[in-house]
Amino acid sequence: MAQKDLTEKSLEFYPDVFADVVNALIYQGKQTVAAENLLPAPTETLYPSNHGRLRNQFHDVSKYEMDRGKIRIQYTLENESKVKRRTVLRKAGYEGAVYRERYEGGKVFPFVSILLFWGKGRWKAPASLHQLFDCGAEQKEYIDNIRLNVYEMAHLSEKVRERFHSDMRIIVDYLAEGKNYVPSGQKIQHLKEVLRMLKALTGDDRYEEIFPDLQEEKERTGGISMCELLDKYENRGREAGMAQGMAQGMERMSELINHLIGDGRSDEIARTVTDKEYQNQLLAEYGL
Repeated sequence: MAQKDLTEKSLEFYPDVFADVVNALIYQGKQTVAAENLLPAPTETLYPSNHGRLRNQFHDVSKYEMDRGKIRIQYTLENESKVKRRTVLRKAGYEGAVYRERYEGGKVFPFVSILLFWGKGRWKAPASLHQLFDCGAEQKEYIDNIRLNVYEMAHLSEKVRERFHSDMRIIVDYLAEGKNYVPSGQKIQHLKEVLRMLKALTGDDRYEEIFPDLQEEKERTGGISMCELLDKYENRGREAGMAQGMAQGMERMSELINHLIGDGRSDEIARTVTDKEYQNQLLAEYGL
């Protein structure tokens, strides 16, 4: 699994985020699933390989929704950052393993799987078995049409994004709006996971580097918003730029001094350090 997918998994593991994703995408924003009714479900199932040996497969995040001590539904969230043509077969494997286990006895309950696609493009792979197989209508009538419930997280409409209330709202707004993103005053609940996710989505290490400062601020004030997070992020960028500029300036001065010494002009070094205009003149003279 890609590192990005693992990062998303760490945020989705929290019951409030998991329930929020399910409610926003499946139930159109209606608060049907409550975080307090969720329990961790197994993420590993087994299937036979081509050589007859058992192999394991893993869901990303899976939870039971409980009702008076009994399992009502099992939900899973799967993450993909790349389009894979045969993904629907993997879902069929997950679904079959869950239902096969119920065949032996115990309470029967439905299995619902959601695929969160984090790529910048669109999901162009088959989203059902009927789309995957090249066969006629006569055959398809007898083929169970297992479907992927795919949500392109970078392309959710504003109407859909407004259904989110957890930290996931921050992520989907940031993805969808890009350079036009305007942060809200919403407080971040799972700061470290949000920063890791922003780093994974952008490739910018600064998001993780600012965690200690933001955590300290959160403990002092009781909360951090995305607006405050981005202020700290931009300050880190400016600080990095200044540090880089200073390092480059010192390197140029070192080269200039070496040139002056080599040309027997050591007596000009002191003036070079104190007279900025003369320094620039010599830098230009030596092509630095």
